[in-house]
Amino acid sequence: MSPKDLPGFYFDPVKNRYFKNKCPLPGSKRPCTSSSTSSQSEEPCISSPRHHIHVTRKKLMKPSKLIQSREINGRLLSSKEVVCNFQQECQKVQASQPEVWRYQRKSFVSDSALEEICGVVQTNQGLIETNLLAMGGVCCLISLHGIRNGSLECDYGINYSPELVWPSQRAAHCGAPWLFSNSATFVHLTSSVSCIRRIGMDIPNTVNVAPSTRQALVKYLTTDNMVTSLGSSVSGGTVYVLNLNEPFSFSENSPVLYRHITKVCTCDCTIWTADASSNGTKATIGTNFGVSLINLETGSSSLVYRSKSDVLAQQFDLSGNVVLCGVRNGAIIAIDLRNSMSKCFEISSRAASQMQYPHKKPRRNLNTSIAAFMSSAVCSVVQLQSDENYFLGSSMDGSIKLFDRRFLNKAIQSYEGNVNSHSRLQLACNPSETLVLSGGEDCFVRIWSIKTSQLVFEENISNCIMPIVCWPYYGDFSYGYDQFFRHGENPYQPTCSWGVWLGSYEGLFYMRGP
Repeated sequence: MSPKDLPGFYFDPVKNRYFKNKCPLPGSKRPCTSSSTSSQSEEPCISSPRHHIHVTRKKLMKPSKLIQSREINGRLLSSKEVVCNFQQECQKVQASQPEVWRYQRKSFVSDSALEEICGVVQTNQGLIETNLLAMGGVCCLISLHGIRNGSLECDYGINYSPELVWPSQRAAHCGAPWLFSNSATFVHLTSSVSCIRRIGMDIPNTVNVAPSTRQALVKYLTTDNMVTSLGSSVSGGTVYVLNLNEPFSFSENSPVLYRHITKVCTCDCTIWTADASSNGTKATIGTNFGVSLINLETGSSSLVYRSKSDVLAQQFDLSGNVVLCGVRNGAIIAIDLRNSMSKCFEISSRAASQMQYPHKKPRRNLNTSIAAFMSSAVCSVVQLQSDENYFLGSSMDGSIKLFDRRFLNKAIQSYEGNVNSHSRLQLACNPSETLVLSGGEDCFVRIWSIKTSQLVFEENISNCIMPIVCWPYYGDFSYGYDQFFRHGENPYQPTCSWGVWLGSYEGLFYMRGP
């Protein structure tokens, strides 16, 4: 005798009882489970990553609805899911409708390093403090370009104007900044540039700017290590300091950029990454042996952490005493530099020195405070400046996670949609630290909301991978991070809301909000 059909229930012949149909959640398209569906043969549902990405994207509120809701409810906007902030929602809307510009000159090679720094430029009107863009590539080339805004007019050198590449059918609201340079600002090194970092304060445009912010730490791999880059120590890298305290001129008769570069030290290891503290007195480098600390005032150096795995990413916290290190084995380690550790080598000379690393099999140093783990090799680490307890990490399998240093057993937020398999793709946060951006191996550029992990923007703006991202710090932070949005982010165009540099092997790109 066959069981009767009851509305809202289905009969399980194995357990010989009725079960209630599992209705789909509101907003989902999953059909209800019934006896008819359970009897059918289940076909494997193979959803592509692109399909998963579009499912996770949520529809943003229209600007008119945002303004209407703000007038009724104030700064806090209530929706069906969460209570959101008006300023953060406006930033999401602006990030979802960016414009992308490309600089056509082939010499804009920025596929390995990109950093915006401060400097004093000689112009016809006199000395002007302005922003400069330093970039480096795997082709052993480092270059320095002036960023031309409305208040700067430079008749020296060659001016380069960008062209709009995305969206192609939209009329541009305001153009991207022009760049100017000459042949004296290009220097060929003996090996590939691996990283460019500022020495000093991380925020250049603030009151009482330290002179050390006009320096950039440049370190590069030798050619031999580029061939055997995975842990080879046959021939090591070098650490340089690019000093821009003296006025820089882009005229043809000006001194070449190489005269502004000073060699700090060389080492018989592979240098993958580096970072400098906020006070500009010390820096750390990540190598295939671990982490080394360099005192930029005395020239002394010491190996503070040994590791069998390469250290691929680094960033100091706000205090300058703890450095976050992303390791190839998937660990993100917080190293307290104040702890007394055995020094494997000591350099007391200020001149360029040779750093000798132990050639015996390195052992892991257990004198570290805390560590988080990701599913693959860590390729980028970003410490949030608004709260030192939180940091972002990305790995080579496409995972992007937000961690709390107080609870490292599990990530507190995940950001879906990124595509990566082996590339060192950088993360970048906007100055108000509400958005995070990354390029993917599928040539897509994606922007997420840090707070809600919502995928705000996802488009293929060019047929090339964007591994390098530089989101400069702008505005006045004396008001605090919560008031940063009110004072603006982009000094180049007052009508634009934000801007970020994107580096690739095909050239330089600039993305900015409407």
